[in-house]
Amino acid sequence: ALPISGYVRFRLAGRFRGFSELSIRADEFTAPPEDITRAYVLENEITYLAFPVPPEAMVILGGGYAVPVLERLGWLVGLDVRYWGDIDTHGFAILDRLRRHLPQARSMLMDRATLLGHRLHWVTEPSPTAVTLDRLDRAESALYAELIAGSYAPSVRLEQERISFSAIEKALADG
Repeated sequence: ALPISGYVRFRLAGRFRGFSELSIRADEFTAPPEDITRAYVLENEITYLAFPVPPEAMVILGGGYAVPVLERLGWLVGLDVRYWGDIDTHGFAILDRLRRHLPQARSMLMDRATLLGHRLHWVTEPSPTAVTLDRLDRAESALYAELIAGSYAPSVRLEQERISFSAIEKALADG
C-alpha cells in the first residue's frame, strides 16, 4: 500500500451524508460522491468557499502545488475536471502538472480576456517561473509566454480571488 499522502478537502452543492464540507484522507477517497460528473479544482480557499457549486459537481481545494494528493484520486480520470488557478506563471505550472495525471483537465478563467478584463486587480508575482510546460493548450501557452516576457507588465499576477463574481457565474453558465 502507498503511504498516506494527505487529505482532500471538498464541497458539494447539497449535503454529503449530512455534511456541507469534508476532508478525507486521499488514500481512503476511492470513488467520487454519487451523481458527481464534474470536479472543479480551485487553488484559493476564499474562492473555494464562495464557489457556487453546480448540482452535478464538486469543488476541491487544490491548495497550490498540492497536485500530488489529487494524483492519488484515480477516479478523477472519469470526471470532467476544471482547474482554476491564479493567472500567473505558477498557476500555469500547476495546471501543466495536473494534466500529467488528468490530461482531460481544462482550465477555467485562466485566459487573456479574463486577465485583461481585470487589469485594475493585478498584483506582482513574487517569484515567477519560466520552466518549459508541455501540457498547455495553444491559448494557455501563448498567455504563459506573455507572462514570462512581461508583455503586459513585469511579473503580472491575477489572483483568482480578485476575479469578479459575475465572471465566475458566466464561466459556469457557459459550461
